[in-house]
Amino acid sequence: MNLRSIKLTSSFLAALFISSVCGTQYLFSAYSTSLAERLDFSSVEVNTIGSAANYGVYLCKPLFGYIADNYGGRRTTFIASFGIFLGYFCLAMTYNGNFSDSSFLLCALYVFIAGMASSAGLVSSLVTIAKNIKSFRGIAFGAPIALFGLSAAIYSEINTLWFKKDTYHFLLFIAISSGVCMFIGSWFLVVVPPPNNQDEIVVEEEGCSSHVTSKVNTVGKSDKSENTPLLNKVKEEVDIGGWDLFYNHDAKVLAMSMFFIAGTGLMYINNVGSIIKSLYFASSTHPHTTLPNSEDNSSSSHIQELQNMHVFFLSVFSCLGRLSVGVISDLAGLLFNLPRLWFFIISGFWLFLAQLLILFYVNDLDKLLIVTILVGFGFGNLYAIGPTIVSEWFGTKRFGLNWGMIACIPAFGGQLFNLLFGFNNDQHQHHHCLGQNCYDSVFYISAFACLFSICISLRLLYTKKIENN
Repeated sequence: MNLRSIKLTSSFLAALFISSVCGTQYLFSAYSTSLAERLDFSSVEVNTIGSAANYGVYLCKPLFGYIADNYGGRRTTFIASFGIFLGYFCLAMTYNGNFSDSSFLLCALYVFIAGMASSAGLVSSLVTIAKNIKSFRGIAFGAPIALFGLSAAIYSEINTLWFKKDTYHFLLFIAISSGVCMFIGSWFLVVVPPPNNQDEIVVEEEGCSSHVTSKVNTVGKSDKSENTPLLNKVKEEVDIGGWDLFYNHDAKVLAMSMFFIAGTGLMYINNVGSIIKSLYFASSTHPHTTLPNSEDNSSSSHIQELQNMHVFFLSVFSCLGRLSVGVISDLAGLLFNLPRLWFFIISGFWLFLAQLLILFYVNDLDKLLIVTILVGFGFGNLYAIGPTIVSEWFGTKRFGLNWGMIACIPAFGGQLFNLLFGFNNDQHQHHHCLGQNCYDSVFYISAFACLFSICISLRLLYTKKIENN
């Protein structure tokens, strides 16, 4: 193995290492109810804190994408390691009462900072991979994004085994472990220049049709007559970015679909703890005489275990969704010339199916797990296929900025649906609501939003098929 191969391998492993601790915002449901009870936050206030974490992750992606595109991800990740530590450390201190001010807005600021740092680490990893690896991008992107989705499962299991109801020390553990992992990984996260005078096979997809192109990298002066026949066969990689992306029809449809599909997914991820609590006290095995606001330690402990379990399954199936769609879309494109957009649409279908199940099937806590699995798998599919589509439709030169702009859209969708859920939940809590009636009206709206996104994505797929023919 030559020096270049060693650098490529170490850089890719560093990207995986960093990505594995960048998905901690999906842990929010594991401690959201404890945070609300300890600091006396309303449902809207807790949802605002959860949305702030999403804002930090998604809204800062264009900024960090631009920085990673132009200055590399090494320094960005190095600074981010301190940011993620600071965010969770301050949240832990507030939870424990070490800080005099326990305002929900300050808690939102802390998780926003942690979300920013997570965004910087993940985007830097993806940009580095995009520049280092040109073939089989579905698999190359799928691996770090899968670990990004798996990080919540790892932490939730650690919480169940070691911390149980000790939220304070659990938050401290997140702060220290994630900060140290990002700090170490940043030293190996480098872009490796291509070898001189070497042909490089690149698997690309322009629009929706897959094809294989050949790039020839030359350094210094070369014989023009010798290279001319090759240059005529080379198709230059597409480069769309900046303001051009705002006016691109494909980008608009992709962004709109991400807004609704990812927004509904984030709503469930952030509020599954509240849904579990509502169904728990409404089930036949936990009668209405035990009120949600009572200090029943056994009930509280059981609810915490259930929340950790659902966070674990969300994370595991998000990881499986991210990893599987990368491999399958690569193979489907090479063997059957199947556009990656199909897999984007399928991810929306999984989330739409989850909305239907929670509306018409889930009337007991035991049935909620299938919804969690579908949301995790569909959300994972969406976030693995999204950056791959962006890199192939709009090029890798400005991939960090392009994916950052597309990926920040779900923060607005998540905020919209989180506020709807929180407002609806607070209204029902005044009437001591239990069970499905506490949240079902919001899921009618989210189901319609998913269906709308699937329809406009199918229309884009049809339009591209006509153009290619």
